[in-house]
Amino acid sequence: MSLLSVENLAIHFGGIKAVDQVSFAVEAGEVFTIIGPNGAGKTTIFNLISRIYDPTEGRLIFDGVDFTTMPAHRIAGLGIARTFQNIELFEHATVLQNLLVGRQPHARVNLLSEILFLPSVRRAEIAHREKVEEIIDLLDLQAYREQMIANLPYGVRKVVEMARALCTEPKLLLLDEPSSGLNVEETQDMSYWIEDIKRRLGVTVLMVEHDMGLVSSVSDRVLALNYGRVLAQGSPEEVQRNPDVIKAYLGGEE
Repeated sequence: MSLLSVENLAIHFGGIKAVDQVSFAVEAGEVFTIIGPNGAGKTTIFNLISRIYDPTEGRLIFDGVDFTTMPAHRIAGLGIARTFQNIELFEHATVLQNLLVGRQPHARVNLLSEILFLPSVRRAEIAHREKVEEIIDLLDLQAYREQMIANLPYGVRKVVEMARALCTEPKLLLLDEPSSGLNVEETQDMSYWIEDIKRRLGVTVLMVEHDMGLVSSVSDRVLALNYGRVLAQGSPEEVQRNPDVIKAYLGGEE
């Protein structure tokens, strides 16, 4: 059984079909990437999976659970985390504080226990901190642990947002254009992080990306979209050679 199954997914905004009968499956342990020109519907699919949007048609199944109508606040608890094209961090908090926010889905203590700071609360706090430190070490964020987000360069913020998503301990990580705004060296580092996330943490990655160098280096399979519909699906090499994909990107024949 696939970790994530997207079945005939569609969403219409008035008369515009932003996503039109899209189906694909993501297997556990792979990096699956969605590509396509601007406006192809890539981020809309992420918003549907994140339950920010309600689909007009279709089903979403994760780890055997149909979550098509599940409220957005339950998605992290289900085992799905995501990043955004526009970084969504608490700018006037430290890196450590931002990452600890990612532990919220695993909070199990009640208000009275918190007020009394019972041993169970102390143990939970230690466990949360240990998990956060594990992610800090994985993504080489030690030097930024106590720094305010507002004082960090853009490339580091991108890594911090990914780190916060990982602190939820997801089974599936949605990366929305992780290389956007990064220079060549930072993009290369991002490819290493994605490989480590897959190999060392065992997290499955579903990615939207424009940088075909990054796509080719980390993806197991690729899905190409245009105008909300599937153009091609296969290995990175197969999809990049597909005539319909070439036409969508270049506006003409190969």
